[in-house]
Amino acid sequence: MHIKRVAQILAVFIIVSFNAATAVAWPYKHGQKARVQFLATSTLIRGTCGRNEDTYLAQLLMPKQNEVILVRLVDAYPNEWPPLAREVLMSDADALLLVRRDTDCDRPYGEMILRTAPGDPLAILPERLGYQPPLGGMPTRETILPCYRVLRR
Repeated sequence: MHIKRVAQILAVFIIVSFNAATAVAWPYKHGQKARVQFLATSTLIRGTCGRNEDTYLAQLLMPKQNEVILVRLVDAYPNEWPPLAREVLMSDADALLLVRRDTDCDRPYGEMILRTAPGDPLAILPERLGYQPPLGGMPTRETILPCYRVLRR
């Protein structure tokens, strides 16, 4: 019986160690902190049931890579939660957010609808609005924008 107890403890220890090592090895699954500069509002989907989804054109600065990348940023959240604050969207300072890479929502730059400046209340209007953000170098229409999702806790 003593050997059986030791084997059980050893099995639990191995499982816990593997899970802890996996969490450290793949931080992108659990999100990573990034400095975000919002450039344009793409779509705002609001509903009375289910989830809301806001999409933005943004620049991300990942602290570890120390490189700025142009991305499609998706913020999906329950209907009862508020959207990102207008002050955060319009700020000249970068916002620190927890984000996770999602390859399933990558899109070419030419397919992304840019409706308004970030935080502009006109973004909720049903009319098609066109907005060109002030970018240093305009990406081509075929440039694939990597997609990231905001993780809210």
